[in-house]
Amino acid sequence: MDLTGIGGVWPATLTPFTPEGALDEGALCAHFAHLAAIPGVRALVVNGHAGEATALDLAERHRVVALARATLGAETGLVAGVAAENTRQACALARDAAEAGADALLLFPPPAFAGGSAARPEAILAFARAVAEAGGKPLVLFQLSRASGLGYTAETLRRLCTEIPSVIAVKEGSDLPAGYDETRAVLAALGRPVTLLTSNNTALLGTLACGGDGILSGLGSVAAPLLVDLDAAIRRGDLAAARAAHERMLPLVRAFYRAPGMDIHNRMKTALHLMGLLPHPEPRPPLQPLMAEERAAIGAALREAGLLPSPASRCEAV
Repeated sequence: MDLTGIGGVWPATLTPFTPEGALDEGALCAHFAHLAAIPGVRALVVNGHAGEATALDLAERHRVVALARATLGAETGLVAGVAAENTRQACALARDAAEAGADALLLFPPPAFAGGSAARPEAILAFARAVAEAGGKPLVLFQLSRASGLGYTAETLRRLCTEIPSVIAVKEGSDLPAGYDETRAVLAALGRPVTLLTSNNTALLGTLACGGDGILSGLGSVAAPLLVDLDAAIRRGDLAAARAAHERMLPLVRAFYRAPGMDIHNRMKTALHLMGLLPHPEPRPPLQPLMAEERAAIGAALREAGLLPSPASRCEAV
């Protein structure tokens, strides 16, 4: 599927494991099929942060992409994350994901860039060019926060989009409104379509209201219908409906996106388990299962968001 110019909601999928720690392929395919069937979901993203990609070996990452490709229909795009420590590893992942059937690649900046890559834009450009050539697929750039040291300056982002024509989208997670708006302005001035997908999970309403084409988020693995409602309301200029979707999402945002950050996607897996959509919520070590108190808090957030029936309503149904 050609994802050029395609917005809407792109959930970053989770990766279920068996109690023994292996990929749970049946649960994984069910997860993909469930999300792809939701109207307004235009693409699925696999092997990203939400999917615990760095805990997977190369063969497992390949298998995740291949299973997604076999599960998805022609109307749902498939984007594979490329998260690696260096250029050589990233190129190998890009080639492998392309062979497994990815339509596009989500390119993560390597951790080494946190050491001052803003002062060495030639390193950033060389890295992205090499991965683009190796994979031969369109690129989605991951714009992280400046505070992380992994965010691109406006000029570097402009050069990436100008000098690498295969860049078709930006996952915008700069966290601050000013950073998002700077990215929006850079893309608007390019003279060609590069999709802007907000990933600022605690400010989805505000960033979309500034302008943008959709949402790419792990939150979409749990609450894709709410993200679709928010995105659609903004697109038709219905601020009241957008605010209503935002209010429904807030309990989940508060439950998921808090310290410690290492458990953000662990909490999402627990949410899917509580919703009956994931048989085993455990992450892969060194991450650990959540305690009962936090599981209860996530259940309460799901009920407040309308994604889980209250105990009373379950009794009434019986």
